[in-house]
Amino acid sequence: MKNRYEVRLAAVGGQGLITAGALLAKTAINKKHMYATQSPTYTSQVRGGPTKVDVIIDKDPILFPQAVSIDLYFATAQRSFDLYYRSIKRDAVIIVDSDLVTKLPEGDNHKIYKIPLTAETVKQIGNIVVVSVVSLGIVTKLSDLFTKEEVKEIVLSSVPKGTEEINLKALDLGFSLV
Repeated sequence: MKNRYEVRLAAVGGQGLITAGALLAKTAINKKHMYATQSPTYTSQVRGGPTKVDVIIDKDPILFPQAVSIDLYFATAQRSFDLYYRSIKRDAVIIVDSDLVTKLPEGDNHKIYKIPLTAETVKQIGNIVVVSVVSLGIVTKLSDLFTKEEVKEIVLSSVPKGTEEINLKALDLGFSLV
């Protein structure tokens, strides 16, 4: 991995990507002993309004905790995608929920992945509440920052007791959707 890796997760408040960002940062710190910071942004609407979280992972101390050159951009709502589509590298990985984000930029060398995230989560898990862990699985696989086992350990140590099985199923689904 290079020294600094920047991830932006954009969604609608309540979709769980802020949680996915927290778990991503926690994995970097606890499993790779790297520096990580997360900067969530909420609109005044919170639930249902555009939100994002920028996660910066670095081998060195993070002196400027704002994302300025996004390596991976994941969006689960068109309005959020459009609002937070900035500072994206020309060769960035872009992941979208294909049912909810349909207008994408043209002309750059982005690696674009269109995944039916919400539909597949409902279909295969039956509970939308774990979309954050499904998203974490997708980001983990496409970023190649961590192993599935490293993320699995963080998920198991972070989720409420009694939800471990459904969250592991969600993580597996994220990996399989890519």
